[in-house]
Amino acid sequence: MNCQETKKLIPVYLDDELEAADRQRVAEHLRACADCQAEVRAIEKSWELLGAIKAIEPDPNYRVRFWRSVDTRSPLHARILQHVQTVFLQRRWVPAMAAAAIVLLVSVITIVQYLQKPQVPAVLAALNDTELEMVANIELAEDYEIIEDIDFFSDFEIIENMNGLEAS
Repeated sequence: MNCQETKKLIPVYLDDELEAADRQRVAEHLRACADCQAEVRAIEKSWELLGAIKAIEPDPNYRVRFWRSVDTRSPLHARILQHVQTVFLQRRWVPAMAAAAIVLLVSVITIVQYLQKPQVPAVLAALNDTELEMVANIELAEDYEIIEDIDFFSDFEIIENMNGLEAS
């Protein structure tokens, strides 16, 4: 048996809980090994010191007081919420909070409207003269899409009827 195995079994050996064969092997190793003998003495001394410590008896009402204090404590989230409420719901904070809410609401509405509004001047500035003329005559461009596929000479009647419908 080597030292590592013996050191694992020393506490059980000292408690007399080893089987006879294992006890015999540990005893033989302890007779021959000074390091393991020192380990046995250190464990025995530790146990003696532990045995010399007097047991401490708690106050008889300790458990009752402990559980009462546990019952009275609120959970962390409830304490945080209560702290927030006491700080922010005081009368002096109400006007400031209302003003902040109004400023936030107006800012959000303004930003949304700005983003939804087409940027007409910027678009018009980027157009060349031909494109500006087409924008000015957009109704003609729409009519062109309608009459693009019509054969002008054979369907002249249709074109006259379209002009008549627009006039009405």
